[in-house]
Amino acid sequence: MSIDLTNAVRIVEKAFLPLQGEVRQDPSDASFSFTVTDGRRVLASVAHVARSQYSHAGHLAALIEQTRLELARDGHSLEPWSMPG
Repeated sequence: MSIDLTNAVRIVEKAFLPLQGEVRQDPSDASFSFTVTDGRRVLASVAHVARSQYSHAGHLAALIEQTRLELARDGHSLEPWSMPG
């Protein structure tokens, strides 16, 4: 399944609930970066997600799962999540 930038942003925004996934798009190269916050402070960040990383569902899912794992290791509880099909 191929994912466009708009859908990738939506997926990331919902992947870290109840925390907040905040996405910044870079239209110059169709990439984005994101941070995960608790509303007050940044808990995790990914500086650059290239089109090649998010356009393939498996690659985007792996990136999200890795970030979720890091948050869980730091003691943050997240709602269950799976890659939308």
